[in-house]
Amino acid sequence: MRKILKNGKIVLENQVLENCELVIENGRIAEITASKSRNPIAGEGPAKIKNSGQDEAENAKVNDTETNDVEEKDTEEIDVGGAYIMPGIIDIHSDMIESFIQPRSTAVMDFAMGLREAERVLMSCGITTMFHSISMFREGAWDVKEIRQAPQVRKLAGLVGGYRHEARLIRHRYHLRYEIDNIACYDDVMEMIQSGVVDLLSFMDHTPGQGQYKNLEIYRRHQPNEGRDLTEKAFQELIGQEAEKEMVSFEQLMDLADCARKYGIKIASHDDDTVEKLKVNQELGVTISEFPITMEVAEAAVESGLQTVLGAPNILLGGSHSGNLSALEAINAGAATVLVSDYYPQALLQAVFRLYRQEGIPLFEAVRYVTLNPAKAVGMERELGSIEAGKKADILCVKLEEGYPQLNRVFVDGECIMNCQYRKAD
Repeated sequence: MRKILKNGKIVLENQVLENCELVIENGRIAEITASKSRNPIAGEGPAKIKNSGQDEAENAKVNDTETNDVEEKDTEEIDVGGAYIMPGIIDIHSDMIESFIQPRSTAVMDFAMGLREAERVLMSCGITTMFHSISMFREGAWDVKEIRQAPQVRKLAGLVGGYRHEARLIRHRYHLRYEIDNIACYDDVMEMIQSGVVDLLSFMDHTPGQGQYKNLEIYRRHQPNEGRDLTEKAFQELIGQEAEKEMVSFEQLMDLADCARKYGIKIASHDDDTVEKLKVNQELGVTISEFPITMEVAEAAVESGLQTVLGAPNILLGGSHSGNLSALEAINAGAATVLVSDYYPQALLQAVFRLYRQEGIPLFEAVRYVTLNPAKAVGMERELGSIEAGKKADILCVKLEEGYPQLNRVFVDGECIMNCQYRKAD
């Protein structure tokens, strides 16, 4: 089946095309052609006046030609009504699946059901490729809810790995976040990498006093109730215990990194808070810096050629929920390359259009933060991330309504998986 998306604005890597049509064939982008009808787009420019008699004559000629008739039957023309036609969003860091599988501390749902329900939400957010990012915490850690324990992490990883070979709504990938104080699960991580279920690996250190929790009050606020209610003496004792815990050695991390590279898996660091730490992580072969804590580190990461990741919710909130680097400030300073949903998938499309409408960033540039740049970060750029002939047709059709992006259609591999049109009010 050949599909032609017409009457839209096509968002390319470095420009937005008008009066053009996007042609999709066999699940891939075939070409971009000049619009035949040149319908007005979003009220811009005059419509071409048609000669009805001439049109009827031309149609008669087409109907008299068997070849053209077959071609017409195999072609679906879709009028997107002035919408922006942009690549599908690639989210390389999100733990939203946790809330679908373990919505309460004592309620663990069926994993397959959770993933099936999650992808319905993800497609409605414009996310066509999701890297489910589940942390593997050590036993006894304060944030080690059941979904983050090794057996459950392995189970989910296997399920996500199998989904790449099944007919799913979106593309599912697995991002293993390894907490480097989890010595007991070191061998599990190595085995998961070797078994082929890991698509992205990140090294994390949530020890208080550095990284995300350089500010100890933020660490206290992020703990469960029993942690927040500790006396000052008990809290200081907890800090002392965490500071003295055993960690995986640099040599062991290098072994994991070497194994990951052998299997073509990209490696990320997490919460880099000093330039020195960034350099150590680069020795491990890290090519992605997730959530750098300061502008200095973010700028150093970009200058070093790393893909530098910040959260889209940070854009919507006007700052980091942990009191760290502002994503908007980093973007304006050229110190960020990728936006991820982190914990709120709805934020990605909203953040793109906020950057465009409120911050004056060209739309094609804002779109790159959630499409081509993350594709490059994980090595998918040859197949995904931009509207280019030969690439897979993961496409979104987005209109602006009252200043907010309204997602109307989603295509994955050229198949329309979502067609959402607002009804008229009663």
